[in-house]
Amino acid sequence: MPFRPTLLLAASILCSAPLLAETPKPPQMDPKILQGLMNQGMPVAEHARLRDYVGTWATHQTDWLPTGKAWNEADGTATCHLTLGGRFVQEDYTAALDGHPFHAMGLMGFDRQAKSYILLWMDDLNTGFMSLAGTFDGTGRVLTLLGALPQGAVGQVAAPGWRVTDTWWDVNHHAVVWWGLSSAGQPSKLSQILYTRQLP
Repeated sequence: MPFRPTLLLAASILCSAPLLAETPKPPQMDPKILQGLMNQGMPVAEHARLRDYVGTWATHQTDWLPTGKAWNEADGTATCHLTLGGRFVQEDYTAALDGHPFHAMGLMGFDRQAKSYILLWMDDLNTGFMSLAGTFDGTGRVLTLLGALPQGAVGQVAAPGWRVTDTWWDVNHHAVVWWGLSSAGQPSKLSQILYTRQLP
């Protein structure tokens, strides 16, 4: 009788041994391939430029109709912070559009494979997002991005695409201008946001 628990334990171990032996090992990626993927996802020198956007900004937005007539003007705020290890900068933007609250979010980064800066822009006037890509000019002060116009844009603007210019006067002031592009590629200035950094 004193040996019964020991015998039961031994039997249990013997019965479970085949099950343990049959447990498959999880698949593993070739370490060289994994390292290659990690290397191509590391930030590079161009990502350092994203730090210029970090902070809280006072904004002044002006909007125009395709005819050139101004129809909206409002002050707002923008808060920008780095995310995903400095690979992207996220902007949370608040202003007013024709007297109604307007909220937007931008996500900008540098695509190493495409060798261009990329911007995703979303707001509460659309259920889609705008995707734009481009580069800084030779001075390093003007970023130009090109992208498609989402369906259902404000006022049904007759423009198949956007050209966005971001011009930096100094580290505390820059201006983002949204140009609608006609089918012939002619730009029409539709929106401008002036950014002034809020210093502590």
